Order: sequence, then C-alpha cells, then structure tokens
Amino acid sequence: MLIEDEVHGVIELPSFIEELVNHKLFQRLKSIKQLGLLSLAERPNGDHTRYEHCIGTYKSAQVQLNALRRNSNYELDLPVWCRHAVEIAALLHDIGHGPFSHNWESVCGGSFDHEHNGLMCVDIMFKEVKSKELLALRNDNNGRGLQLIKALIVGESERLSFPMMGHGYIFDIVHNSRCGLDVDKWDYLRRDNLRLQILTEEQMQFDEIFQNARISSDGQRIEYRYEDYHLIYKLFEARWGLHVAAYRLPKSLAFDVLLKKIVHRNQKKLLEIRGGSSGWDSFHDNEVLQQIASDPQAIYLSAPERWHKTQSCDHDDDDDCICVKSEKPGPGVDMKPDEFYALYGDKTKKRSIIRQMTSTPIRACYKLQ
Repeated sequence: MLIEDEVHGVIELPSFIEELVNHKLFQRLKSIKQLGLLSLAERPNGDHTRYEHCIGTYKSAQVQLNALRRNSNYELDLPVWCRHAVEIAALLHDIGHGPFSHNWESVCGGSFDHEHNGLMCVDIMFKEVKSKELLALRNDNNGRGLQLIKALIVGESERLSFPMMGHGYIFDIVHNSRCGLDVDKWDYLRRDNLRLQILTEEQMQFDEIFQNARISSDGQRIEYRYEDYHLIYKLFEARWGLHVAAYRLPKSLAFDVLLKKIVHRNQKKLLEIRGGSSGWDSFHDNEVLQQIASDPQAIYLSAPERWHKTQSCDHDDDDDCICVKSEKPGPGVDMKPDEFYALYGDKTKKRSIIRQMTSTPIRACYKLQ
C-alpha cells in the first residue's frame, strides 16, 4: 500500500500495517480533525486529520529506528517483533481520540483520556487480526507484543510483565515520558506548521535532534548530541509558537467553551461513549455536530463571523457572551531541566540557551450575534 503524504512524500506500508490502516477504527480517524475546532474558528487551512498524523508518526518512527541503528555502536539488535511493536504503537498512538481531538477531553471535563481509551481500541482491532505478523504479536509468549504496543502508547514501561533486556530505549520513541522528545511531536509540529504556515523554515530546523540520536551504552535511553542541544530548545520554541499563534487562539478556545456548554445542555449521553461502546467507529466530528444541531447556539460553531470581540461580558449569566482566560508557559518551562536529557559527544559543542520562562496571557470575550 502506497500513501502520498504531504510531509514525508510516498509512504510504503507492508501488508500487515495495511490491515490495521483499513480497519474501521483507523478509518474513523479520517473524520477527526487534528486541530479540533481550530479550522471552524479561525484557521480553515488547519483541517488535516488524525489519520494523516498517525501514518506520519508511523513513518517518523521508522526513520528514528533507522537512525538509532546507524548512529549506535550497540551490540544488541532490536528483535523484529519489538520493531513491529514500536511502529504499530506509533501508528495507533492516537486511535482513541474523541471528536475534535483534544477538544473532546475538554468537553468531557477530564473524564476522558484519549490514550487510555485507545488501549480499548487496540484490543478490539487485535481481536480481529489475520496477518501472521499481527497474530504473532497477539499470541506469542503470552501476547508480549500486544502488551508492548499498549505500554509504548501510554509511555509506561512498568505496564510490562517482562523485562526489555537491554532495549528500554524504545520507550523514548513514541511517547517519551522522560524528556518529551518523541516522534509524535516530530510529526505534528512539521505537519501543523506546513498547513498553518506560521513558523519560518529556520524556526523549524530541529530534525537533526532525531537524525543524530543514538542508543545509550546500557540500552536504556536515547542519547542526543551535545551540539544539538540548542535544537532541543528550538523544538520547544516551535511548539510554543504554534500554541500561541494557533492551538490556543482565543476564539478557538471560546469555540471549545461553547461546544462544552451545548453538549452538557442537550447531549450528555455523548460524554459516556468510549472505544468499547457500540457506535464508536462512527463517533466523529460531524456526528457530534449533527447530534447538537437542534441547539439554538449550535449555528455559531459554523459561523465564526458572528463572534464579535468585546471588552467584557455585562453579566455572568449572559449565555450569548463567552470569555476565555488562560496562559501559555514559555518554552523554557515546557523544556525539562538539563538533567532529563541524555547527551553524548563533544561537550564543548553544547551551545548555551536562554530559557524564556514568562507565560503568555490569553484573554478575550466574544458576543454571539
């Protein structure tokens, strides 16, 4: 199976990966916007989907694995079943997202976690697999392959009932809970900026972090070059820039507030739907919009021109006025302290950085007219 991707070019999928991609739960991701409500609120060009991002993350994991093999003098080869587990975890890492991606977690008020919901989806998909590679991951050695896939998705090695025996570094690839550098970020930052055209090419030059990484001598960590240290900060600067200029634009956050109000007012039953629920495969963005269409305020979710900025809301109970108040910490906060990053190479080539710690306030009120 060949897929034309706007970030990676042509991506070739082997038959067992194609089987997963063709599953109805993965196809559902074509109807889940990567950036949630942003394309409705302010950025129409940000209408790419979780489907595209997941396939891109799969490809990024392959690139990362190949770089680690190329750059490392590590004697233990990664077993084929482990490589397959990493690639599939990358492919399925967002399989559990609700409608409008992260916006749905806000709508549910913290009772919904897309990663843990995704584990249910993974179990459902693997109950139906037919390819010998997927059957081996599910059945061999008490299902160690499937167990590893799920642990990699949530970034929790402690979920394993067996030791990784010198390959603990693979937990730094898909969901890096140690320092935050992973192929999920590597793909979505490139993909989102390609669509939104916010950051310059120079601001996005941090690929060498991943391309020059290697396996630590004990096999437990991924190490990054000292001379790429400043690029780590550049990555977190890019992430911060996209948050401030896109992900957390005030009107988009206000759309989020309105969607939550409408769902809780008229369709609270939607809050209970999970990956194991009947109808999950058709539970997507447009389905939610159809379910809430009868609400008198639902029209505003498709009419951003009817949102008028105002200084404040006259009354707290004014249902046609929405205020948002938030802040985004600086990239120096998002990037963890130095001790969280395993570095190698020539220490003299490590460039100093000046961490921006100041938070950016996000404030606005809108009158619905």
